[in-house]
Amino acid sequence: MAGPAQTSSPPTGGTSVPLAARRHRLVAEVQRRLAGRCGVPAGATLAIGVSGGPDSVALLLAAAVLAGRDDAVVTPIAVHVNHNLRAAAEQDEQFVVELCRRFGLDVHVRHVHPDGRPGNLQANARSLRYQALVASARSAGAAFVAVAHHADDQLETMLMAIGRGAGLDGLSGMRWARPVGDGLTLVRPLLAVRKAVCEDFCRAAGVTWREDPTNSDPSTARGRLRRDVVGVIESLWPDAATRATGTADIVAAARESLNAQLQGAFGAPSVRQWQRDALRALSPVVIAAGLRRAAVEADPAVADDLGQSVLGTVADAIADADRRPRRFDWPANLKVVVTAAEVRLQDGPGQLPEQSQKTEPK
Repeated sequence: MAGPAQTSSPPTGGTSVPLAARRHRLVAEVQRRLAGRCGVPAGATLAIGVSGGPDSVALLLAAAVLAGRDDAVVTPIAVHVNHNLRAAAEQDEQFVVELCRRFGLDVHVRHVHPDGRPGNLQANARSLRYQALVASARSAGAAFVAVAHHADDQLETMLMAIGRGAGLDGLSGMRWARPVGDGLTLVRPLLAVRKAVCEDFCRAAGVTWREDPTNSDPSTARGRLRRDVVGVIESLWPDAATRATGTADIVAAARESLNAQLQGAFGAPSVRQWQRDALRALSPVVIAAGLRRAAVEADPAVADDLGQSVLGTVADAIADADRRPRRFDWPANLKVVVTAAEVRLQDGPGQLPEQSQKTEPK
């Protein structure tokens, strides 16, 4: 779990955000997205994750501008999570604290230690970071947590989803808003904003920002993508990142439509047995999506291992005329058994009827 808040500095006056920044187009964009896509009501308290990078600094100061207006669109609270992973972590923390002091903003600092936990370091850091953000939001009485993922991040996320063979859930990218439990909502009001715009806003505000070299580490998939791929895409299709966010919105709408169809055809995600003839009436793509949903519900760890080739093989078997029992072995010891009458997703050996023990590889 996230550690206790290490620092809580209440607002103490401070200077105003410069006029050039108050008039910057980013402010209007943040206001529009908070009220629209993110569903944040006027006057809400917003706990904003601030790493010290240009995107989170821009989001915090744009929210500060909105808070200073007569209608007080939001009340921002900065939350800095120190992961204690880099030599510069203390400098990052001090930068955020000083920034908030300069502009009279409330700031909470939490320390987490992902390096002492088993498993993937990046995944652990992300999990602990969100736990810390949620904990700070609760302690401040905020119903919304805002993070500064931007359009460039969205493009990278979608490209990685394509590489993994993800379905609509992956291709729809990051959500504008999603619940994170107990009445809290995570929002991303910068998803249609380029990183360069955030940097321009920071310059207009007269502030610098911190750079995290691990963000461009080519030993990670995202870092390699940033270094070797995204620049080529932008050279071919300028502003591809902003267009990607629009595409993600379209895919998200398609995902919702598909989910409604899956609910009718497959039932709840926890259901693991279906009548084969009912599934045969569906397209192979819908069958594959329904099977994937059930498998991920059974074991979320299989999400990246169930590509369309694996799913498509089973979907084709369900739709074909072969009535012999067949078994398909999937990751995490999951099995799909297809008989003349039914389709079952199960754990363990997945025994077939005695008249046929035919097993097909995935």
